[in-house]
Amino acid sequence: MKRICAIVFTLMLLLAACPAAVAQQFIPAPVEISSKTATVDGKLYYEHTVEGRQTLYSICKAYGADLDEVTAINSDKLAQGLKAGCVLLIPHGGVAEVSGSDIDSVDEESLQQTEESGKYLLHRVKWYDSMLMLALKYKVTQEQIMTLNGMTSKTLVVGQYIKIPVSGADVTAPDNTILDDTEDDSATSGEDAEDASLVTGEDLSDESPKEDVLPFIPFSGTARIALLLPIGASNGEASDNFLDFYSGILMALDQVKSSGINVNLKVIDIAAYDSFEDITDTAALDHYDFAIGHFPAEWIDAAADYFDNCRIPLISPMDQKLEQAAYRHPYLINIPLSSATQAMRLAESIGFDPFEDNVIVLCENGEDTGQFHADVLASLDNLQIPYSIARSGIGREGSAHVGSLLKNNKHNHIIITSEKESLASDAVRNTGLLGREDTYRVTGYASQKVRRFDSIDPESFQGMNAHFCLGYYVDYQDENVRSFVRSYRALYNAEPGPYAFQGFDIVLYAVNALEKFGSDMINGIAGYPEHGLQLNFRFDRRSDLSGMFNEATRNLIYRDGDVILCN
Repeated sequence: MKRICAIVFTLMLLLAACPAAVAQQFIPAPVEISSKTATVDGKLYYEHTVEGRQTLYSICKAYGADLDEVTAINSDKLAQGLKAGCVLLIPHGGVAEVSGSDIDSVDEESLQQTEESGKYLLHRVKWYDSMLMLALKYKVTQEQIMTLNGMTSKTLVVGQYIKIPVSGADVTAPDNTILDDTEDDSATSGEDAEDASLVTGEDLSDESPKEDVLPFIPFSGTARIALLLPIGASNGEASDNFLDFYSGILMALDQVKSSGINVNLKVIDIAAYDSFEDITDTAALDHYDFAIGHFPAEWIDAAADYFDNCRIPLISPMDQKLEQAAYRHPYLINIPLSSATQAMRLAESIGFDPFEDNVIVLCENGEDTGQFHADVLASLDNLQIPYSIARSGIGREGSAHVGSLLKNNKHNHIIITSEKESLASDAVRNTGLLGREDTYRVTGYASQKVRRFDSIDPESFQGMNAHFCLGYYVDYQDENVRSFVRSYRALYNAEPGPYAFQGFDIVLYAVNALEKFGSDMINGIAGYPEHGLQLNFRFDRRSDLSGMFNEATRNLIYRDGDVILCN
């Protein structure tokens, strides 16, 4: 408890010294789309009357308008700042800019109906759009969009108009609305009013205005980060682990700022809310560069849907159980490594040669062999590595069974798949004894959980030349780690735990990726492997529609009385 109080007090001092890191308390008033319009120089505009506590950003966001464009159009009215009662002209979006069609004659009711053959949606490409995201947004395939537009490449140009099919063979219109994937199906407004308008089959691509801008936005120099954690500070019961994680994040941001990058950090204690929707009802999260969130399992889809729709990467930092959600959400970045991923990296580390290697899977007797055992067998099968299975209890009988499968003319790889401490300890000890004999060449493998068992003598790991493919590991001999520990001790008067290293690694990696890739951060990280103090990062998608999965382990070898980290 004293440690928690010390950390909380230190964090309060840090937050007082760093205003950018304080959770924002100002909540802009909601913005409703005006029904009043005006035509100026042949262009159609909304007439929006500013209300108290509305901001220019929240107004532009509601209308899907460009902030700089609105500022330029209303420069005289904004010369003394935004004032309540002021009437702003807001560009009406794509409707007024595409002429010679029947767009203006289409009313809201018709937009909610299944369209006739030969009609389509017209989407104006934004900087954050991709062919994949358009397909997901409008519930069609990438191939259907490309065919309708006569495209041979998935590359989009900001400002161009893309036709989105809404009817015809093999195309099904969305159930509620063809313009928006929110729950409101009664009107067309906001960003989607600019993005899409219903038009006839006439090809207007040549008449569509083009913008000579980059298809992405470079890093602005300020990292805007939303941090959503169940800290528990609202009820006075601060979580030790999440405070450690938060303290590591603050240390990373201090290093980031020393390199010349500005930071805008919004901190939300989700323990104060009953649902994710309650958070978004009171806080705008749609203008951050990325978010880091640890949510209950029943919240994750709502949270990931929100950030998918905002095209903002959401980093899931801790919970292995949420890995499946990353298959459904293209903007979700999954950091923890599952048992299956660790098993696959372990099987790959064998570097199997059928003429040189003999693989033995050592598991416990009975049918309840555990998840790691199943993941190891699946990985070996996937890599087409042949293996023998030795079922072992405790004592000499299990050792004799393994011994009968050893080959003195090959390198014997023994994978211990049991994660029950008594059985795993005995298996490691017996494998270590085999490894110390001159008769056989032996290398042993086990899970991250087995490595943490206190009942196992590290000498047994040395005896079997143990190999581990771990989700995380801190090498305290590394000078960068030692420097972090010294700084943490000086700042918090405590020792950093695994969560502090994790928070530091994740934020430092994410900000560096943001600086490098800007608005294309979610795709850029696939080609951006890095080594942290505790974590390695190497991301990839597992399908066209999935998010990003971390596939990198920390690989350890016990050899010659030493523990070697092989990154």
